[in-house]
Amino acid sequence: MSTKSWNMMVLALSVAMFLAACGSPNPQPPGLTPIPTLSPAGQPTLVAALQGGSSSAPVPVVAGQANAALGAPIYLEHCSSCHGNQGQGMSAPPLRNSQYVQTAGDQAVFTTIAAGRPKANMPAWLQANGGLLTDAQISSVVAYLHTLQNVAPLPTSTPIPPEPTQTPLPPNAPTPEPARPSIAGKPGPALNLVGDATRGMGLFGQYCAICHGPEGITGFPNPDSDDGNVPPLNPIDPAIANPDPQVFATNIDLFIEHGSVPSGPSPWFIMPSFGDSKMLTDQQIADLIAYIVSLSHQ
Repeated sequence: MSTKSWNMMVLALSVAMFLAACGSPNPQPPGLTPIPTLSPAGQPTLVAALQGGSSSAPVPVVAGQANAALGAPIYLEHCSSCHGNQGQGMSAPPLRNSQYVQTAGDQAVFTTIAAGRPKANMPAWLQANGGLLTDAQISSVVAYLHTLQNVAPLPTSTPIPPEPTQTPLPPNAPTPEPARPSIAGKPGPALNLVGDATRGMGLFGQYCAICHGPEGITGFPNPDSDDGNVPPLNPIDPAIANPDPQVFATNIDLFIEHGSVPSGPSPWFIMPSFGDSKMLTDQQIADLIAYIVSLSHQ
């Protein structure tokens, strides 16, 4: 065979192999999973997202993150101006002993808070809807609303007589009566437990600092109360402090257990009943007491 004929044969075989490769898929290497082919309807696209906008599906209640004790200050800060600091209702319907809260279900109450009620001038509170609160915070508010159900009706308000002018006590005068919350009650089981001030520090930051300030140093404004502010705890009211640690702890416990309503025409912030409403455990209350007492010894 001549050299020219041999070259023509090699060229023909090369062209045939090239055409064969173009006409069939490359062989799949062994051991690999084939990539599935998407159907036309399954092709990824932004059109649906751009046309549909945000999902209208309701945000579910975050059951595992609902904490009534955390919901109390959130309610007082954001909801009490319309619904009342004790849920009694003001410019908005009452939520205390509310048939809606008791029968609608947590998901319905959550959705109402999250999405708002435009016809009733109630804004949407969920951050995803342009509000201020996370879904976990709203869940905690829903949990707090349960503590306002099946409770005694609020007494009819009566004019508060003016306080008598205080005069300085003589040096040998007996110690004045300790301060007591407006809601009467006995000391709770927390007094029989050993409190941990270190744990109480974290609990204070979670549940108390929003009203009493970091480390209890300054109470935040409380409009329409006689004092004008939430009382600071560092230093604490001398009528609560006591050199006897047991008496000191008892004075603090009564406020945490039963709560209190400050004197004044209509104070915005009240002290919730963390013990009676079971928002905090007895051990948590004991830890808080230990930390608050420690503030007076710093």
